[in-house]
Amino acid sequence: MTLFWILLALILAPLSEGETSFSAAKGAHKFHVSYARVAVEGTTVVARVRFFKDDLGTTLAAYSETDLDVLEISAAQDSLFQAYFNEQFVFNADEITLEGRLIGSGEEILGKETMWWYMLEFEADLPIQKVHLTNTLLLEHFEDQKNIVQIQHFPSEKSWSLYFVEDAKEFSLDFEKD
Repeated sequence: MTLFWILLALILAPLSEGETSFSAAKGAHKFHVSYARVAVEGTTVVARVRFFKDDLGTTLAAYSETDLDVLEISAAQDSLFQAYFNEQFVFNADEITLEGRLIGSGEEILGKETMWWYMLEFEADLPIQKVHLTNTLLLEHFEDQKNIVQIQHFPSEKSWSLYFVEDAKEFSLDFEKD
């Protein structure tokens, strides 16, 4: 089993221990953040991104210009998220934009906060050497939004932590040099 598949298993696992029911005490969080873990091996990229459920609901309602009351697991909402994600999380591999394909979604509880996560897969035609990532997820709705992305490359096992905010929306990596 390659390290890529081990990391994929870790990405699939809940990011927190404890309660995983679909209800939690409502608590107003004091900050706005998304967190993504990305694994890159050869021509394949797998990303798992997590949001506060209420923040994502607000954003998707505005994006779709509908009165979206609650996020739920449905093909329609998954399709809506995938369209929004691919506009706001632009993953260029060797100067070619890759589209993320949704492969999973769900809800989890972190402390008293309800979180929503999505898993997406990207495929390139050739092994990925360089990436340029633009991440503007939720920035259009929350002036204090922060997007954290952890990228791990295989088989090199190199990793990077990237911090995206209003004045730092793009980063580039060269897996052979960085």
